[in-house]
Amino acid sequence: MIKLPQFYLMGLLFIFVAGCQQTSSLVGEPKSWFGGGCTLPPPTNRQCFATASTPAQRAQSTVFMLAAGADTGKLVKTSSDIKNFSQAMQGYFKIPPAQICQLPNAFKAELETALQSLHEHLAQNDLVIIYFSGHGTFINDTSGDEKDGWDEMLVTYDTKCKKKVKDDDGLRDDYFVKLVNKLPTKHVMTVMDTCFSSGMALGSSHPNPLVANAQSKFLVKAGWGIPKLHSPAATKNTIKKEVGRLDSLKGLLLAAADEKQTALEIPEGGLFTVKFVEQLSQHADLKKAFIQTAQQVQEITQRSQFPQTPQAIGRCEILAMPLN
Repeated sequence: MIKLPQFYLMGLLFIFVAGCQQTSSLVGEPKSWFGGGCTLPPPTNRQCFATASTPAQRAQSTVFMLAAGADTGKLVKTSSDIKNFSQAMQGYFKIPPAQICQLPNAFKAELETALQSLHEHLAQNDLVIIYFSGHGTFINDTSGDEKDGWDEMLVTYDTKCKKKVKDDDGLRDDYFVKLVNKLPTKHVMTVMDTCFSSGMALGSSHPNPLVANAQSKFLVKAGWGIPKLHSPAATKNTIKKEVGRLDSLKGLLLAAADEKQTALEIPEGGLFTVKFVEQLSQHADLKKAFIQTAQQVQEITQRSQFPQTPQAIGRCEILAMPLN
């Protein structure tokens, strides 16, 4: 177990999900969402890992990667995040192309199916890398398992061009955790470039020019992300755990921001993803790359109204797993 500045490693899941990039308000979304300039995209049904080997066909452990995201709200660089992160991980772990699935502008059903399809391909000691870049938000908790009355959610492409959204237009955190924790390996690395905290509207007054025009990765749309539905007494306790139930994921979780913080998208892509890829290209050491990324992101944002502190939660063994 190691303790890093302002963040902790406590498991073995490297979920690199870039989803807390925030859009400040419904008013701030592109006008085309409410006019005739935006066409509702037809759902896609892309299949993952169709030609990948099964455990019976392999003599040793291997690595699989699922990288997804969605350009919703004002976000425009999640596809670039997916591509750049995937290339960095493939180069680092030498992942066979058939064991990599990229889902830019992913629909909810595609993401669920991709996670489920991993079951037949994974052996006990295989490593899985799961990455998400896009918006996060929160909605009413209907199961009663959240003390604050809200479920956190990954915003998928189902919401594109919709004026009105339904609660099943995104992937709830508890169901995402359920899908991941069912995978037949304990070696899961989840990376999330996203956030679930609210109440921050970004301006252009950041001291650091790199984030002067950054977009937040939190989405407020229709009834999503709006705490006013709570009583005044309950509102002050809203979103106590902005990573939702993701801290119960097995393995290692890497989150782009601390709770009650927003994650940013800069012109090059998600700030966390951009800096992580840069650091990994300079240091052939996953642990060192993450530490340097966390420090750099903090330095860039610390003097602004919106500091961003990357977190690591889970077992740290994954950062030192042998390379193929």
